[in-house]
Amino acid sequence: MRSPFKDRQPVYFSTITEKKSGIDTIQEYSKPIMAKLTASAGTGAPSQISAGLVVDYDRELVSYSKSLRSEVEEGSVCWVDVIPEISEDGSLVMSDDGVTPTVPPDYRVDKIFQTARGRVDVLGIKKIGGNR
Repeated sequence: MRSPFKDRQPVYFSTITEKKSGIDTIQEYSKPIMAKLTASAGTGAPSQISAGLVVDYDRELVSYSKSLRSEVEEGSVCWVDVIPEISEDGSLVMSDDGVTPTVPPDYRVDKIFQTARGRVDVLGIKKIGGNR
């Protein structure tokens, strides 16, 4: 049997908060955290379909550690197929406008499935437009 740790890849997560500046709403990104997770090629596996699950996300990330439970929430953004530029202080490198990262995130966490007693978490992620 293959090890569940064999096909892990680095995935970066960040949480977006919105701040009001006059009449504008500015998005602020938290410092990204990196985790090594297993990423699926796509969703719609026969096991999901036979169980009656109709998923509306594009891919799944599988974590074999409970450490992400306090860090990642639904709505967080992640870099799966691209690597973000990170400055020396650990924050994202922003483009000239100061709001948008130079390497935008390519996925958003849509759904998190957690086991009650186990240590396996599945994160359903959706592709963010513009990076296709």
